[in-house]
Order: sequence, then structure tokens, then C-alpha cells
Amino acid sequence: MFQSRVFRYLVACCMLCGVINAGTSAGMAQESPELPDIDISGSPNGVVQMPDNVDEAFKVFDRYTKLIAPNGKPVHIVVEKGYTDEQAVYARKILKNHLTNVPGSLYGSDKSAIANAMANNQAVLTLFYSTESMRTEAARRFFRSGVNAQDLRAYETILEGTPQYMDNDRPVRDASYEEILHLIQDYGINDAAPVLSEKLWAAYRDALAKGLYTLKDTETNEYFICGLEAYFDIWRHDPSGDGTREGEYMVLTRTELREKDPAMYEIIEEFFGKTWLYTADIDSRFEGTFSLSYDEKLTYTNKSQYLKDATLTGDNDSSIIGNDLDNRLTGNSGNNSFWPKKGADNIDGGAGQDTVLFTGSHAEYSISRKGSEVTVTDTVADRDGENTLTNIEKIRFSDQVVEVAGL
Repeated sequence: MFQSRVFRYLVACCMLCGVINAGTSAGMAQESPELPDIDISGSPNGVVQMPDNVDEAFKVFDRYTKLIAPNGKPVHIVVEKGYTDEQAVYARKILKNHLTNVPGSLYGSDKSAIANAMANNQAVLTLFYSTESMRTEAARRFFRSGVNAQDLRAYETILEGTPQYMDNDRPVRDASYEEILHLIQDYGINDAAPVLSEKLWAAYRDALAKGLYTLKDTETNEYFICGLEAYFDIWRHDPSGDGTREGEYMVLTRTELREKDPAMYEIIEEFFGKTWLYTADIDSRFEGTFSLSYDEKLTYTNKSQYLKDATLTGDNDSSIIGNDLDNRLTGNSGNNSFWPKKGADNIDGGAGQDTVLFTGSHAEYSISRKGSEVTVTDTVADRDGENTLTNIEKIRFSDQVVEVAGL
């Protein structure tokens, strides 16, 4: 097993400063500590307190969760005080998103070997509260232990619906996709996916030769995440105003990626698929309408347009606009409204008085009921599609409102 990226960095810094002497450095060849089998089944959100029977190195963290690989072994996630449970659940979802199979794809149809390699390598996603907390002596001891780790910090973990996510002028970049992909590449892809690794190197060399990518790296990790973030339009708003991703990649959008760097375009689409594969839990503090449809006036929709599924949390009277994918939209305990688009959508209002809004008049839809489910199908092509409704009290058409109880 090779050592974590953060570990290598800290060792280099410490040796330069004389903190680690030759004897200590020589001792680093020893076995790194491992976490025991930790049961998370009793927790509603899968996040539990760190048990006492862990190696001292892991006691910098106060909570734990995991993702089980196909071989039955865990990919560990350790959580520092200050990093919220909601953020930990989100990080676990992104890990699962990246490791979810994409049927029929070239590189992602079966990711079991990658996930198994991560588990066999005792890969650990470390969720730190801040950069400062990573510099404490306890954190340094953890990294010096040689655990195969990749860090992600709280200020980099941006949940859908939070103020940082919704900021139209200066949205905070979510680094979860990047740091978690680094973990997967370092401890999974590099060991278990040689064809993908070689494709990445070939694409990297081509992008470097064309001047699309400017960093001469010893690994393809940074180039890989540049491609992922371009494919999902995360840099579409061009925060630097120069048409580049921090001066290192000359591609910002999915359209540009397909045109300028087709090799990377194929890699991303054939490993991750065309959409996000997780359900977005909209932050409980969110109030208003969250859109899964692209709107050039709303910066956050650059990314949210690739979501298929979204759930409102908390109890605010909020709403969701769907997109042209087959959406699964779920309400919270408040009074919610839903605007479906094309596709076959499933909408569950949850508690409260909930309404689904359609574009056309009542006569342009067929409505049927079976038990607790109501199906509303638009007879006009390419408009509102087919919608299965559960726990919905009202259906609003352009000309009238229908009470579901009366159907």
C-alpha cells in the first residue's frame, strides 16, 4: 500500500522542519493502524460515535460511518468534531455516487473491483472541521501513522440548498466531488482499473500537448477532477472571468469538453454516467423554490440540472421544480409545491398540504387513481410527461384546481 497524499505532504514538511528525525522516518515502514469492525446499523443516519476500542491515532475523530464494498469490507469514513452529521451523510453519498455502476458503460459498468481495492487498502475518508484542526498534534499523529487517507474539510462540503450553494454571485465551490475522487483513484482505480488508468494518462498527455491542461503532473488526479467538474458544469459561471479553471484547464463546460477534449469527455461519461446518481437532500433551512431545471439566471442550476432526485428536509413551505429526467421528488413536513417537467416522475408530498402544478388545462391530461397513488399523464407531447403522485392533496391545472380526495 502506498501512503496517503496528505501523509506524504506532512512528512515532507515535517522533515524539512526537523520535526521527524531519521529514526522516526525509518519507523514509518511499520504497519499502519486499522479500524475494527464498527456497527452503524443502530443509527438512523448511519453515523455513530467513535468507539473507545480504536487505535489512539483515530481518536482525533469523534464519529464514524462507512460504505460497504461488494466484498463485504468497509471503506471507512471518520468525522471530526464540528463537521456535521448532515455533511458526513452527504460525503458518504458522494462516495457512493462515484462508485455506483453505470450499466452498459465502458469504464463504469462494474466498479466492484475498484470498491473492493479501496476496502482492501483500508482507505479512509477523513472529514476534518478545518485546515487549522488538521494542524493539531493529534491530527499530525494520525497522518504520521501512515493510514491511507484523503481529507475533506467542512468548509469544502456544500450541501444543496445551503446559503453557500444558492449564492448567485459567489457560490462556494463544493470540493467533495474532488477529494472523494482522489481517494477512489489513489486506493481503487490505480490498483484495480488499469485500462481506465491508461486512458487517463493518454488523455492527459494529449490535453497537455494541445495546451488544454497546463500542469505537468506525476499523476492524473487533478486532470481527472478537471474533467469531472467541466462535464457537470460546476465552473460554467467562470468565477475567474478568464475562461479557465484556475488557469490550469481551458475547459469549463460539458459542451466545451465534448468539443475540445473528447477523450476526457468519454472517460467521464463512461465512468460516471450523464447525471448525478444520488438523491439531493435539500438543506432543512432552505426556503423558496429549488430548481432542477437549468436557468441561466440561477448559478446553482449549472450543477443541479444534472440531479434526478431531490428531497426537501425540515418543515419549511418550500417547492421543487423538476427537469426533463425521470425525477423522484419528495416533500417535507411543510406545505410543498412541485412542478414536474418531461419524463416519468414520482412525486411524494409527504406530510402537509401539497400541490402539484401542471402547465396545461385539465382537459389535456388523463387522470387515474389506484389506491393511494394518482397518475396524471399529459396528452400533449414533450411537456409534463407521466407523473405518479403520492400524498398529494391538490392538483393545479391552468384552468382549475382538483382536490385529490374527490377523485
